[in-house]
Parts: sequence; structure tokens; C-alpha cells
Amino acid sequence: MSSDARPRAAATPARVVVDALPLAVLVLVGLVWWLGGFGSARSDGPPLEPLRVDSAAELESVFARYGYEWPPDRVPGLALQRFPPDLDQVPVEQRKSLFLRSLLPLVLAENARIAAERDGLIAARDGELDDEDARRLVARLAGRYGVDGAPDDPATLEALLRRVDVVPPALALAQAANESGWGTSRFALEGNNLFGEWTWSEALGLEPENREEDAGHYVRRFPNLRASVASYLNNLNSHEAYADFRAQRAAMRAAGRPRRATALAEGLAAYSERGEEYIAELRTMLRQNGLADAITGVEILTTEQLAQR
Repeated sequence: MSSDARPRAAATPARVVVDALPLAVLVLVGLVWWLGGFGSARSDGPPLEPLRVDSAAELESVFARYGYEWPPDRVPGLALQRFPPDLDQVPVEQRKSLFLRSLLPLVLAENARIAAERDGLIAARDGELDDEDARRLVARLAGRYGVDGAPDDPATLEALLRRVDVVPPALALAQAANESGWGTSRFALEGNNLFGEWTWSEALGLEPENREEDAGHYVRRFPNLRASVASYLNNLNSHEAYADFRAQRAAMRAAGRPRRATALAEGLAAYSERGEEYIAELRTMLRQNGLADAITGVEILTTEQLAQR
């Protein structure tokens, strides 16, 4: 991820929420990937099977092969690389279903990576790692999440624990749907950009058609959809604009309360110039599409596991 990634509005960066899935589910895939060593510099997250399709009908056919419906009772470990160009030509409800089913494995896998990183930090805090492994882990994650401080300073680790935490999948799906027009926007199709993130580098972005003459931003281009999800989660977990969101999330965790998407959406006013109107819109999308209820307790499975069921 480039350090110049920014949300759609320069004055209003991006943030997210934590809620629906139990950490045991999220960590299931992440631990397998991450246990190669706490000091590993690896950042690509749990593996998913790449999926490329040419049409919405082909995408529907692949999902049908694995019994993957919406709302889901299981989630195949598939990573759609980019949305088919004819997604806007299918009926609205089918379009929504295809979009949500495509994005959910990506969000779950990236949350699993973050949950595994958090587990490593807790192990370091509790003295379960040797000093050198703990320092390497804290230094690596401090760089990734924008935390200043010495790697052997307990304050650095505590600051990281506030940032290295999962985002409610329901909220990520609602924001992606809102920002990308359910996967049909120009930036979603040409740049795999689901969350309206900006960049100031022409080489990394697409120029908005109606950009003001004195504006210098571009809409960030990503190599695939999963990279957009990873950048968005990092933005919420590291950008200073979302400090209040992270504080609310930490307070909920400390009190043992569920990190619900509808509640944590309150911390997303800076994501859009529309502020409170944007929050209300997200909450309406969450409610009308039943997102939190639809993905509570689902698990991500490999295609081999699904074939055995």
C-alpha cells in the first residue's frame, strides 16, 4: 500500500467498524498463514483461490457450483480479481447478491490477517515471545500502522493494539457498496477501487472526469479487489482521521461489548463531506440489506473443504 492512499475526500478520510464474526472464525484461516513466525515480513494475508470471470453469468455459475448463496451459510475461499463488466446489466437484487458474495471472502481473509497480527501483539505483551521476536514484530507492525515509538516501549505496543483490530464485515460491505455503486462504478471496474481512496501520484491512479482544474488528486488504482480491501482496512486502522472510531472500538472491546457496525458507523463522519447524512445512509444500507444478520457466524472454507460437503 502506498503511504499516500487517502479516502475519497481529502478533508474526510476513511474508517471502519468491528462487529459480526467471532474472532475464532476470523483467525481460523489467518493462523495457518501466519504461524510461519511472528517476525515474518509477509503481508499478503491468508491465501484465497484467485477467480477470474468474463461475465456476471459466469460468476453466478461459479458460486452455484459451491452452493454459495446470499445470505450465506458458508463462504468459499475465492478471491475475485475484478468485477465483470456487465454487472450493471443484471437485475438489481442479483447484482447486490453477486457483489456481496464476491467481496465477503476478501474482507474475512483480510480480517483474519489482522486478527493474527493482533494475537501476535498480545503474545508479545504477555511475555510469550522472546525479546528479539517481540521487538521485530512490534517494529514491523508499527511501520505498517503508523505508530511512532521504540519497539521495546510498552506504550508502542499498547498504541498498536488500539489500531491492529478487525473491522465489522457488515460495515466494510456497506461502505464498498456505497462507494462503488455495488461494483459498477468506473473506478471499481477500471481501477478495482471499492472505497473511493485517493492518491496524489498520477502513476498510481485514474483521473476523475469532473476534477476541478486546480485539484491534484487521482482515484487510486489497485491490481485486484483484495488489494483495495486491504488498503481500506489499513486506512481505517492507521489514519489520524479515524482515531475516534478506533477509540470507540477499543472501548467496546474493553467493556466486552459487541463491536456493532451500526454503532461504530458513528465514527465515519469524516469519510464523506456529507458527514452525518453519510452515516445515516450507511445505517440504512445495513438495515435494508440485513447485512449484519446475514453474515453472523459464517465461516470461510477452502474449495476442497466445500467439495467434501
